[in-house]
Amino acid sequence: MTIGVVAVFLASAAAFAADDAATLKQLTAKEWTVPDVGIQMMRIPAGTFTMGSPESETARWEEETQHKVTLTKPFYMAAYECRQREYYKLMLPADYDYDAWQYQRGPLHDGAAWRHKWHRGKFGAHTLEDYTYPMECVSWHNAMEFCKKLTQREKAAGRLPEGYVYRLPTEAEWEYACRAGSQGPFNFVGDYSKCYELQRHMYLGGGGWVKFGVGDTESERKPNAWGLRDMHGNVYEWCLDWYAPYEKGPQTDPTGPQKGTEKVARGGGAVPWVSDGMLAWGVHPFVRSASRYGFEPETDHSVILGFRVVLAPQVAGGGR
Repeated sequence: MTIGVVAVFLASAAAFAADDAATLKQLTAKEWTVPDVGIQMMRIPAGTFTMGSPESETARWEEETQHKVTLTKPFYMAAYECRQREYYKLMLPADYDYDAWQYQRGPLHDGAAWRHKWHRGKFGAHTLEDYTYPMECVSWHNAMEFCKKLTQREKAAGRLPEGYVYRLPTEAEWEYACRAGSQGPFNFVGDYSKCYELQRHMYLGGGGWVKFGVGDTESERKPNAWGLRDMHGNVYEWCLDWYAPYEKGPQTDPTGPQKGTEKVARGGGAVPWVSDGMLAWGVHPFVRSASRYGFEPETDHSVILGFRVVLAPQVAGGGR
């Protein structure tokens, strides 16, 4: 890592550390880093937005019916998808021997995640802090367990706002945070017909996942207006809701249906076969702000499926 990159990293870390637990508990902190675990959280204001997409949007799916949604309370969302090092700090024993494990199918707590074999073979042994790739091959249930452990840890430390927990975002929270006030197919303005334009803001495939949060300004994608990165592309992100058609009419703090067979996933995953010529139909259906997809909650083998946490009001039933 060069001196310049180190400087950028330190400046970024200082910015995230600027607010303290007292302001977080009052819901006024603009940014927050979970101590020791290192998850960087950004404040998302309460507000009303139009969820879904207009019928004129390229590669739109019929189920994306537009409707007004109001979120009555602010919340915090992780600036990045959950990284492997954050996941392992809570889900693995403190004395886990990261240097000794060998590759086999499945996530590291069962052997290794899909990308680790290539990563380890190319670069050799790593410390826990080097695992900055997104956590994939993770089921909805394991993602929920991670949130539960994080909540218990931060509650014991006295750092939670009253009535707030760490959890997966509702589908409405996810799209609202992704859009960050935007109304188009993506949360940025640009030429959506060009791969190079999209790749300034999202990872679409090829060459492995780029490291997050290391101040590498040349390779790191641009954030949206609320400081969130990779809301489009890279890996799908689990949401709290069961997958179903939207309810009709305006909604306030929606949490989806009470039961179902698949859980919502948002943001799309890397699709390395995409090119400018097939961009609209190859990428747009999956990575747009309004794009929806469903996976069975037991799915724990998908290399394009991860999650992102929020610190938000507790939801009755937790979406289980």
